[in-house]
Amino acid sequence: MHGIARWRLGALLCLMLLCVSLRAHTPQALVDLRVLPHAGGDTPFSGWRHEGPVPPLLTVSLELGDEVYGATLQLQPAQPGETWRVRVQYETSLGLSAEGPHLDLTGWKHCVSGWEAAEAVDAVSFVLPTPSAEQHACFPPYTQAELEEAVRAHTTAQGDPSQADDWIPRIGQDDALGTVLPFVAISTVRVRVEVLRKGRWVVVSTVSFLPPMGC
Repeated sequence: MHGIARWRLGALLCLMLLCVSLRAHTPQALVDLRVLPHAGGDTPFSGWRHEGPVPPLLTVSLELGDEVYGATLQLQPAQPGETWRVRVQYETSLGLSAEGPHLDLTGWKHCVSGWEAAEAVDAVSFVLPTPSAEQHACFPPYTQAELEEAVRAHTTAQGDPSQADDWIPRIGQDDALGTVLPFVAISTVRVRVEVLRKGRWVVVSTVSFLPPMGC
């Protein structure tokens, strides 16, 4: 019995060493990822960069006025010669505006677009597409009761549930002072980087850019 136990322990140690060795010799697909500075929006975008090995998922909060639409995403693969592609998806959310203050209901309903191909400039550079007016405005139908429930859930999650009692009665009050108006905006721009391996596309990384919804 002791001999079998020692054999099992030895086999387990060998398997662990093999896994460590495989990880050490597995090539990193991307060692750098950046969005080049771009002047196409209302305000110039100074660019963004992730230095070092690129993880499978990244979340990047953008500053007010920053837009990645029309900007160039540039890859730095760990090894040359592979075929890459980039695709983009837009997700909208509903917000409530009160002439300045606003609530962004990013945890509620969404309209999610299909994946749209970015234009390849060269083997590792891709121009991110600009969403259409329809993609900007897309949002699923909802009832007033659903909206009120979403507002209460949001304000509770923010730690101030009583705030809902101030916002809800003012929703859609025509042109009255302090009226709260719903609006739709893109809340997430997902950029998916894929590489062609053995005849199929493999997702290497998905970057979620989060633009501010309100002013």
